[in-house]
Amino acid sequence: MSYIGSRGIDLFRSVDVNAPAPPNYISRPNPNLGQERQLQSQGYQKSNALEIGFRGRPTKYFLGQAQYTLGKTYNNTSNISYFPGNSNFPSSDWARSDNDQRHKFDLLGTFEAGKWFDFGTVHSLYSGKPVNITTGSDNNRDSLALDRPAGISRNSLHGPSYINLDLNLAHDVFLTKARKKGPVATISINSFNVLNHENDVAYIGVISSPFFGHAVAAQPPRRMQINLQFKF
Repeated sequence: MSYIGSRGIDLFRSVDVNAPAPPNYISRPNPNLGQERQLQSQGYQKSNALEIGFRGRPTKYFLGQAQYTLGKTYNNTSNISYFPGNSNFPSSDWARSDNDQRHKFDLLGTFEAGKWFDFGTVHSLYSGKPVNITTGSDNNRDSLALDRPAGISRNSLHGPSYINLDLNLAHDVFLTKARKKGPVATISINSFNVLNHENDVAYIGVISSPFFGHAVAAQPPRRMQINLQFKF
């Protein structure tokens, strides 16, 4: 069991210092210029995580590892090219990080049935990443369609979870009496996303879009393959 805490200070972000001023957002302070991008090192990030893991061989037939992570990451910038929703109030973008996932569980294991076969599994369960809600319009006239509805904070929409189960069944065929010391042919069947769970990506957070609150893409569905491998 371990705790991981991190802090990011003086992180880069971009701000339009010539953005129209509130409350009317009518014109830019310098009408002779458009967007005046200033790179600032005033971003901040805070992350806390508790990891509980196990690795070992609880029985002679099973070898594997499992890990559960309870984490939380907040920041007010993503990278140097990040613009806040309103350049006049960059600190108001303090919210969940784009990659914040509260719960993560991974299991990797191999069941060894002697000379008969090896059975492997990889199982992952993740809670959803956040989605930023925007209006789809440039309400504050800063030439950036990053505006959020009034009273809505950044990354406030909870995205879809991730569930995946991969399985592998393998059998070694020894081609000589030397067995493992000689050439070996391995026949295996691999199955990915066995549950055929729809793992959505590219979630839409623009409220003016007809696809708001829905995904427009997903990771691959169930797939299976047969492998034949020679080792010598």
